[in-house]
Amino acid sequence: MQYITKLKLAAVHQWCDVEDKSTEYITQFMQDTCKVDLDCVLTYFKIPIQEKKKLFKEVIEFAELFILLNEE
Repeated sequence: MQYITKLKLAAVHQWCDVEDKSTEYITQFMQDTCKVDLDCVLTYFKIPIQEKKKLFKEVIEFAELFILLNEE
């Protein structure tokens, strides 16, 4: 799986966690939003927690940068 795909899936995963979505919803939303198949989503869910934490951190850092750029 490409790194950019992992980042996209992590971003969707974080949003779904904040919105308290069900696992079924998350799985389908990831497929639709990131344009990946179910196998790709399931592979993402198997990523070790340490790697997911790194992905989540990168997503948050990007979001913070985007917010700062939009404020100017």
